[in-house]
Order: sequence, then structure tokens, then C-alpha cells
Amino acid sequence: MQKPQILWRNQTPSRSSLKLGWKQLNRNAKVALIMFSLVYLGFSIYNSLERQSAYSLVLYIVSMSSLTITILHINGFPKDQLVSLMQVLKTENGTLWIGDYQLPDTVRKVVIGRMDIHGPAYLQLAWNQGHQWIFQLDELQQVRHFFRQHAPQIEIVNE
Repeated sequence: MQKPQILWRNQTPSRSSLKLGWKQLNRNAKVALIMFSLVYLGFSIYNSLERQSAYSLVLYIVSMSSLTITILHINGFPKDQLVSLMQVLKTENGTLWIGDYQLPDTVRKVVIGRMDIHGPAYLQLAWNQGHQWIFQLDELQQVRHFFRQHAPQIEIVNE
């Protein structure tokens, strides 16, 4: 059963999110990212030549590419498209609802935190690689308070 999401971060970064991530980096961050990548590439070439292993060079290049893509993807996340979680959180007859999704009675733990220091925030069910709802950072305390008030039996893990 697929549960509805308020906004789900795509698992595969799109080309447009990477472009947007690059555009949103300030000049110093761009220079730092390029310099770090070049230093890491130099280190990986030196290390792979020292070990005489092409496999380690490929591993270093793939890891650096993945890190760069992740940084750009996170920075290119469309924060202006976030929906208010407080508008869709509700209780009916002692049951918690997030939008059209009813939280099962078996939920004993939720993870509430922020993606990075500037947001956005997220609510994740802490089971079975739980489902995740992404919301505006300024609602973080309100969401925690909602769960403490309406579902004291659910443990809140703060991240």
C-alpha cells in the first residue's frame, strides 16, 4: 500500500535540480566545491598510482561525483514548493491523520528533524524505512508540540 506524501525528495537527482543547485551556490561555495574536487581528484590519482590500482581511482572518482551530486541536489531542492504540515495534521476519534493517511496504532516512534541547518524539516515514521513528509522549517516546533499533545505514547526522536 503506497501512502500519500506531502513532498517526497526524489531518489534520483534530476538535471534541473543539479542546475538549480549550482545556481543557488554563492561564489565562495562554488570555488570551494571546485577546489575540494580538484584536490580530492589529485589525491585519488596519486594514491591509485602509488597502489598501482585502477580500481581505487575509479572508486575515488565515483565517490567524489556522488558527493558533488548530493551537494548540488540538496541545494537545488525546491524549498518554495513545501506544503504546511500543520494544515494537514489532525486527530479524529483519537486517531492521528497526516493528510489522507491514517497513522497506524502500531506507530511507537517518529523521527522529526531538519534536512540541513536552513531547512527544510521532515517527519519520518521510524519503521520499515518509514515514510517521510517534508515541510517548512518554521513549523518544526509546532509539529513536535502537536505530537507531544495529541500522541504522548509516540516517542519523538529529534535529529
